[in-house]
Amino acid sequence: MPKKNSDLIFFLAAASFYALLIFFVPHAFSKLPSILSEKVKVLIPAGVSAQRAAAILEEAGVVENAQALARAMSDIGIDRALKPGIYSLFRSTPKNVARQMAKAKPEVFKFTLIPGVSYRKIAALFGKYKDGRELFEKAMTDKGNFHASVRDYLPEDPHARTIFLMPDTYFVAPGENVAADFVKMSSKLWYDRIGSKLPEDPSKKTIADTGILASLVEGEAKADDERPVLAGIFLRRLRKKMRLQSCATVIYAWEERGIKKKNLSYDDLKIDSPYNTYRNKGLPPSPICVPSDKSWLAALHPAKNDYLFFFAGKDGRHVFSKSYSEHLKKQKEAGL
Repeated sequence: MPKKNSDLIFFLAAASFYALLIFFVPHAFSKLPSILSEKVKVLIPAGVSAQRAAAILEEAGVVENAQALARAMSDIGIDRALKPGIYSLFRSTPKNVARQMAKAKPEVFKFTLIPGVSYRKIAALFGKYKDGRELFEKAMTDKGNFHASVRDYLPEDPHARTIFLMPDTYFVAPGENVAADFVKMSSKLWYDRIGSKLPEDPSKKTIADTGILASLVEGEAKADDERPVLAGIFLRRLRKKMRLQSCATVIYAWEERGIKKKNLSYDDLKIDSPYNTYRNKGLPPSPICVPSDKSWLAALHPAKNDYLFFFAGKDGRHVFSKSYSEHLKKQKEAGL
């Protein structure tokens, strides 16, 4: 074939291919550029397996083969460390999507449960999230949201179930399951840290009473080394049928009325409330706050001594006494 003819044929083929790219492809696949360039937002709930996450991504149109994506996630080691949250991902091959997920920082609801907060304050913190307060109330009411190993011990009152929430920082996927996922994660952590340290075959009442005691210790203690001492004093007072006289319970009673108290007067101690342990004998009807693991351990292993009285000094630490006369003497010496 003459060279001029071959050059002409090549030119015509190239021109046809160029015309195909410029005119036909954009018309036939008008959405293709936007499909490839736009990110897809997908919610991956907490605690799902790699297989389930891959299926969710396939349903969202991020990949075409969920099984291949699950394998790719396993190959790069993110199948067992999958973070919950909202992912923004490009549609691509399973390997590329897995790489995107490994580098992604999903949108999450960061929730820090601080030791010593009450049920009401936890609900208020969830109030920062849309419908969060209602979602939290609902989540605490449903026993199924709690770790399976603690469900048999749950009190009927959802407020009393705060003893099974472990203080820590949690990263929870946004959405209608945000509070339920938090309860699942928090109660599991409680079981991991405290469950193995419980006495053998404890009764439901034993755990509830220990949790309430731990909440009183949490409300009173500032120094960790004082927690077992305070737990021991409360238990000795219970055995002697003495009132616990915990200022923390009085502060809680006022908070239940919407009044915040930092310093208590003698009149404040007269508040008519089942939580006022200056007026009522025994433990309060339910926990006054979320206990830390240290307060739980103190309640499970109280210190053995003869102390029966205590008061907080000006430095925040407590002064302990074996008798009421000694207690009064030490208060006078401290200028209180």
